[in-house]
Amino acid sequence: MRFTVWGSRGSHPTTLTPAAIQSKIATVVQRIRPVDLESPTSRERFLASLPDWLFGTTSGNTSCVQLELDRGRQLVFDAGSGIIEFGKSQLRSDPPPQEYHVFFTHFHYDHLQGLPFFGQAYNPNITIHFYSPLEGLREKLSGHMNHPYFPITMEEKMSPRLHFHTLGPEGVEIYGARILWRELNHPGRAFGYRVEYGGKAFGYITDVELQERDFEKTAENGRFFQGLDVMILDAQYTLDEAIDKYNWGHSSFSLGVDFAVSWQTERLFLFHHEPFYDDRKLEHNLRAARRYAQGTDGGKLQVYLAREGITVDV
Repeated sequence: MRFTVWGSRGSHPTTLTPAAIQSKIATVVQRIRPVDLESPTSRERFLASLPDWLFGTTSGNTSCVQLELDRGRQLVFDAGSGIIEFGKSQLRSDPPPQEYHVFFTHFHYDHLQGLPFFGQAYNPNITIHFYSPLEGLREKLSGHMNHPYFPITMEEKMSPRLHFHTLGPEGVEIYGARILWRELNHPGRAFGYRVEYGGKAFGYITDVELQERDFEKTAENGRFFQGLDVMILDAQYTLDEAIDKYNWGHSSFSLGVDFAVSWQTERLFLFHHEPFYDDRKLEHNLRAARRYAQGTDGGKLQVYLAREGITVDV
């Protein structure tokens, strides 16, 4: 398995403004020394030395993660604005996939606002399966495309080969992968997903305000959280912000580290980034999370930012 992050911002998309770009360029220029310009090799070395927050951006689009089980067989989690770029990427596949399986954590705007612009949903030759533990999935998805909110409706223009599935308590098996779900602590109800395939386990656990009960060593908790090779986890806030925004439905990166260590996660990817954080702030949080992880459980946990565009083997 491998996953690609197509969107990891929370709440709403975050644009890289002209002022932010100018600031990045100015900071890079200030770092240049004459020796960095002597040859193509020195210039490449200089560019490679720049921190990630300067050389690119962490994420602009909202939640969408692609999980490839193997070539041509994949799952998609959430349809935030990131699913638009995901759809474009599929046009470059040879051959382009003819079937998609899309799982929704919940139906807040940042997790479905890209669906009306997901090109594959309009192709009558493509089959798309949508999944949620909640009933009435078709109505939930089509409702935000009704007039006057969108110029065309799902029924008018989208493919007739759309299928809507309500997940039972046992989850579902697709392409030989087992997909389990679990309700999370988030306003309006949200769900996380665990995928087991080829001896690996992947967790997509976003939009959750972690509570003490999530750490309890029960059989139910262990079945879902224990031993993930990769955990993508809501870590929108610092600890101070999480305390100030109690009951908002999101977690801090420090609590996320505690949670991942508690359940013996190998790699933690911080997700659902606060839309008001710039790239420098997100890098600061990552360094703080890594320092904290180093002092926890012998520093075994590896911590990363879920950066838009990265592809990682599970």
